[in-house]
Amino acid sequence: MTKSEKENLAKIFKAIDKNGDGKLSKEEILAGYDQFFGKSMDKSDVEKMFDSVDIDKSGFIDYSEFVVAAMNEKQLLTNEKLMSAFKMFDKDNSGFISSDEIKEILGFGKTMSEEAVNDIIKQVDANGDG
Repeated sequence: MTKSEKENLAKIFKAIDKNGDGKLSKEEILAGYDQFFGKSMDKSDVEKMFDSVDIDKSGFIDYSEFVVAAMNEKQLLTNEKLMSAFKMFDKDNSGFISSDEIKEILGFGKTMSEEAVNDIIKQVDANGDG
């Protein structure tokens, strides 16, 4: 991580840590996650996150656990990994993922309904070109 990334993480941690005790509770995570990461979490998501991030099983996320989790998330979303995932769907190398390619990959050998595929496309097709 760069120095500025570390400083930014420290600022976020301190802002989420409302009571200033140096650790994040589940309630603090729920309150601050949307504000700083642009997505909200429900209680079941917080439970899952705590199971994987709270290494010492203290019931809180300390700063070192927070940094490790942030670094892991950043590594998971690199452009290279996103491109690999895209290419897995783009079987014909057209630069687009068609509904047939979605069916092939997500169908797992079974037939997906046209409605299910269309729902997937609607969720991710920002420019509406199908």
